[in-house]
Amino acid sequence: MAQKKKPQPSPDGSTPPPTKSAQARAQDDQVMATNNSSIVSKRSVEKLYYPNEPHFFRFFVKKFQRRAPLINRGYHFRLHVIDVLVRNFLRALSKPGTNGKPKKKVVVNLGCGSDVLPWQCLTRYPESCVGVKFVDVDFPDLIERKRATVEATEELRGVFTGVKGRGEVEAPVVWESEEYVQIGCDLRELGTLRRGLERVVEVEECEFLFVAEVSITYMEREGADGVVKWAATLGDAEFVLLEQILPEEEEHPFAATMLSHFGKLNTQLKSVHTYPTLQSQLDRFSSREWNSVQAWTLWQAWADETFLSNEERRKLDEVEPFEEWEEFAIFGAHYCVIHAKTQPGDVRIAGTRDVKVHDSLRDALPSRKLTVQYDALPGQKGQRRFAAAMFLPKEDVIVNTMGLGTKSRLQSCDIYSRGAHTRGMELTFGDGGPTTRMCHTLTDLGGDCGILLAGGRAGPADVHKDCWIFNRSTTSWVKTHDLPTPLYRHSVTSLRQPGLVLLAGGRGVTTDLFGDFLLFTPESGWTTCEILGDLKPLAVCGALLASRGAVDGVEGHFHGVYAGGIREGLIARQVLTWELVISESKKPTIQFKIPVLDEFYRHTLERFGATAYWDGSSYNVVGGIIRDELLQRSLETLQLDDAKGELSIQRTKYLGINEDEFPPPPLLVGASTIPLSDGQFVVVGGGATCFSMGTFWNKGVYTFRPTNQPEDDDQTTVSITSWSHEKTIDIVPGERSAPLRRKPTVDGGSNAQVHVKTIPRIKLQSSEDFENLLRKGQPAVLEGLDLGACTSLWSLDYLASQIGPDRQVVIHDSHTQSMNFTSKNFKYTTTNFSDFTQRLKAASRLYLRALSSDKPSEKPASLSSDFPTISSDFALPSQLALVSKNLFSSVFRMSGPVNMWLHYDVMANVYCQISGSKRLILFPPSDVTHLSFAPGASSSSIDVFSTLANAPWELAQTSPQEATLSPGDVLFLPPLWLHTATPTSDVSIAVNVFFRDLDGGVYAAGRDVYGNRDIAAYEKGRLDVGKLVDSFKKVPSDIREFYLLRLAEELKGRARG
Repeated sequence: MAQKKKPQPSPDGSTPPPTKSAQARAQDDQVMATNNSSIVSKRSVEKLYYPNEPHFFRFFVKKFQRRAPLINRGYHFRLHVIDVLVRNFLRALSKPGTNGKPKKKVVVNLGCGSDVLPWQCLTRYPESCVGVKFVDVDFPDLIERKRATVEATEELRGVFTGVKGRGEVEAPVVWESEEYVQIGCDLRELGTLRRGLERVVEVEECEFLFVAEVSITYMEREGADGVVKWAATLGDAEFVLLEQILPEEEEHPFAATMLSHFGKLNTQLKSVHTYPTLQSQLDRFSSREWNSVQAWTLWQAWADETFLSNEERRKLDEVEPFEEWEEFAIFGAHYCVIHAKTQPGDVRIAGTRDVKVHDSLRDALPSRKLTVQYDALPGQKGQRRFAAAMFLPKEDVIVNTMGLGTKSRLQSCDIYSRGAHTRGMELTFGDGGPTTRMCHTLTDLGGDCGILLAGGRAGPADVHKDCWIFNRSTTSWVKTHDLPTPLYRHSVTSLRQPGLVLLAGGRGVTTDLFGDFLLFTPESGWTTCEILGDLKPLAVCGALLASRGAVDGVEGHFHGVYAGGIREGLIARQVLTWELVISESKKPTIQFKIPVLDEFYRHTLERFGATAYWDGSSYNVVGGIIRDELLQRSLETLQLDDAKGELSIQRTKYLGINEDEFPPPPLLVGASTIPLSDGQFVVVGGGATCFSMGTFWNKGVYTFRPTNQPEDDDQTTVSITSWSHEKTIDIVPGERSAPLRRKPTVDGGSNAQVHVKTIPRIKLQSSEDFENLLRKGQPAVLEGLDLGACTSLWSLDYLASQIGPDRQVVIHDSHTQSMNFTSKNFKYTTTNFSDFTQRLKAASRLYLRALSSDKPSEKPASLSSDFPTISSDFALPSQLALVSKNLFSSVFRMSGPVNMWLHYDVMANVYCQISGSKRLILFPPSDVTHLSFAPGASSSSIDVFSTLANAPWELAQTSPQEATLSPGDVLFLPPLWLHTATPTSDVSIAVNVFFRDLDGGVYAAGRDVYGNRDIAAYEKGRLDVGKLVDSFKKVPSDIREFYLLRLAEELKGRARG
């Protein structure tokens, strides 16, 4: 067996590294590829945040891509922190060398990628850069590409003097000038790196600053530690390290998402498990000859004036709107900044907190126990953030409203039911409601007063001031008093007396913060409270606000707590108790006090984005973010006791339902917390964008229940009922367009009832008769037409035998007779045709609207293609030749005792009743404004049959027409006629044929499976309306409303003129 040759010494006496395996080279390539994504983000930062500087990243990025605000802000601050520490090094007085002259300063960027640090420093600090040498170090392949870019770009090359030719430099140096050097070297080859430095500077006569921005963490831990230790051997040296940490270990949702991201790229973070905390990073450097070490998290550095003054921080918001503070804080808490020096100095974590003292205080806190029940949800169900939730005890459901979904803001709500109940499936909303929004609030007004929705926003510049009350008895939204100014990220608490609510803080249309406190009553709306005394809270948004209700039973006197919030990018340092006094004769007053509280407890309570409520004996605080650090899990939920002006805290110890299985930890950011009457609280929704590494969603429902057990007993036998996601309901925006008429009195009124006309029945003699009917644009029942053998053959048994008992079909399976497309009070179920027909015989509430058997989401239905074994039984008669000529789709329909919701079709169609009978109600297109059709929606939630039977006056502004179809009847429906249907027999079978009756250019291009896609002009018009509304964004809301309403009236006039 041949022996491997040992590597031969190189001319300088050192041993070259062994040849890398293919796997090792592939790993290096993947690490180098991380540069490609980061420089795109840095280019985005460069263009947005530094418009008045020369841009250098543009030469390494082929195409500009504007990143999201979170990524821009995060990369900007990463770059800024390094820039500040490099700037300070450059400006510091140089130490004398052995020759008595000042030492030469050398900035070495380890794993530089395509960073442009030398060019930026030379541009920003030219005087401080005189005589300084910048050295970029990275893998030879990457450095070679960087060399080529510099050589080919005059804006990069022309900055430097004394540039040497390719033949004048010696490896590992690949490019050299007086000011700037490139070294191609694997950082694991420290001998090679040393040789490279020795070829361009006199090492002993230099002081070095080494920069490693998320670079050495990709190395094996031993190699990375070798770099740290080696750098300290060069004499006068400093080291700036920026890389990831795991402050709450890898189970934390952000950490798990981050590790998964780098794992998928096969660029695992190697140092993070050995050095997961600031303290471990401090020890890492102090044990390797670095005598002065300071450590920050990026979130801590954000608040440190070492890096940003208040004015600099404020000006950043002028670049682009930014409000992703929870995500920015969590990102920042997972990155450390280490500044180490070989010169003597302190070894400490920066900031004012005494970490060890705080840790001991935390550990000494009494703890309460919470048992956690986790109910996983399938797929993407329940995934929404910055929504607001309410509990409806009668239905025993939780409703999580609107918020931000996986792609956009949502106009819907999720319904969760408890245990085996399916009451949520019955829940529907009355017509009208708030428009799409996030960062709004829902507050139970108590008693029979309903639930108050206040404010929120669509886009950052589209902030709402409208308020709504959800009426539990009618399950409908009713508009109430507007806020005095548009607000979002405000704080609201019930005063625990029916109808009384207190609002504090918030953000408006501009970056201005709202500093007032508002009292709400259903009768009077919002009233500004007078603040008594000299102590006035800071104006903030997202503060912690809760009320314990009336003080010792004294009427009109209420107590509570107010803490934290955010202003100018920093968590506000305030924890206050308050007393609100309400009088019928005077303006409400509120007065604040500073409670007795240790600094650590104050730090823990000063939160942004937390939920707080009074459970009858203490405050409960859930989630949010705090200053400087990641909120530790035991402090995420707190119990806060209030006794005689002194607040005390209990941390949390979590117990799982099963001893051997603990639920995945939730991310209590953007989540909705709902307290229940039995002391439990439930968390639904929530999640966060984890910087550039993906989005984390809470994938289930968390129920927390206090457990009274001995301190040392971690077992639990507590039973908690599970929650399940029942359905998602759309909320139709806007007030009901046709105001409800009053119920008629005994003597009535001429307009109290609605008259329902009968649709005429006619016989067609020729195809010309149908063309004349089409031109008139009025519905009619066509009698005496020959539809083929289907009218005599199509029984349930016949269809099952011909179609095949195992044929799979997708059906609507409803719990109620009246299906509602808006609220989705039915399920889509896949079943075989035999089971379907058997359930129809048993009078199940089922509906089949056949789809294309080939491509159901792309192609319209076709009876001949989808059901070839029965298609020959059906034929369109010669009188309907125009239908056959312009055929779009032919839909096979079967139903049990279930109503089809009110909707319209854009295409004309003929509904052919084959078996059974059906009653249809039609409305002319002009009635669309009276029947609660949301913009862009072709379906309404109005139950026409129920309304006609029980409250016909509600349809008094409409002109309904009806027809009852028997076997062989054909109903002609002109385009856009609104219609709904109910069976008058146990089973109904029909074929619905759609056809194009307008010029081809009128219809919208693209997919239209159902024949109800609105025409192209309307779709374009909706986009134009959006642009029109956007043009008013900078206008005050009352002026915007005035002019938009005027434009709406102008549109109405043109439509009818």
